[in-house]
Amino acid sequence: MRSVNLHRRSHGLAHSSSSSSSSSSSSSSSRSSSSRLPFDRHMQSSRIHVVSCTASTDALKLPSRDSSDASTSINGSLVVRRAVLLGPIAGTLLCSSPANASVKLTISRKAQLKPYTLKAGHQVTVPDSWALAYDRSDKADLGTQAFFGNFNTLETLSIFKQQQPENAAALSPEQLLQAVLAEQRNNQSTFGFDVVNPIPTARVPDAADGSPGSTTYYDAEYELAICRGLSEEGSAGKRRCVGPNDMDLQIVSRHFFQTFVLQGDYMYIVRGSSTADMWSEVRPAAIQAVQSFRSAQA
Repeated sequence: MRSVNLHRRSHGLAHSSSSSSSSSSSSSSSRSSSSRLPFDRHMQSSRIHVVSCTASTDALKLPSRDSSDASTSINGSLVVRRAVLLGPIAGTLLCSSPANASVKLTISRKAQLKPYTLKAGHQVTVPDSWALAYDRSDKADLGTQAFFGNFNTLETLSIFKQQQPENAAALSPEQLLQAVLAEQRNNQSTFGFDVVNPIPTARVPDAADGSPGSTTYYDAEYELAICRGLSEEGSAGKRRCVGPNDMDLQIVSRHFFQTFVLQGDYMYIVRGSSTADMWSEVRPAAIQAVQSFRSAQA
């Protein structure tokens, strides 16, 4: 009987210990569960402590939106459990916390291209983030025929039509380029002009229907410093870019890649551009868009 009582006591102690352990485990689990914020609250909490963020669009390599990899670990710490990409977004977010810990979140999406056939029959393909502002190519007027752009980032593509230079057939490609650039170079609002390749690159692309082409297009690249106000001569003969109330305005530098083609009595000029500091990122898309142009007569 005594041994039975000892057994029962021992069993009771074990049961009590098990219950206590279970209770402790449950309490610990509860505390752990309560200490873990939901993802959205965690992200909100993280953002509160962010001091500064800078954006970049360097070449990116992370799982695509269809990737089965649900996590991204950067600098040895788990930054994001899941990334949902919405819209045509591609970029890099750099954030610094008060503890000088840097976090780099990379979101990548391959740019989609959108083809256009203008009213005059010209064809061009541009990134889908560039909107068509207007198409006047069916008019007989010279000047800008169509204009595309991403007006958040100031990336643009424009198509011009102008009269051919006199005796154009006798001019060299370099002389033709000088004629094409003369208006911008000599404009009063131009504060700086630098041609990257003075001799344009000639190419004969396939026609719009994919058949072998016979029309020569000439490519060139240049940078332009532009005054968006009035150009005035200041002290010591130095030019000023002047706005309202005699306020000095910032001079804007833009980089261009262009192609031009001679058709009949006219010359068609297609220019892709961005601000100079963004050009290294915009350049591949701008060149692809410019070189996709096919004149209706070609």
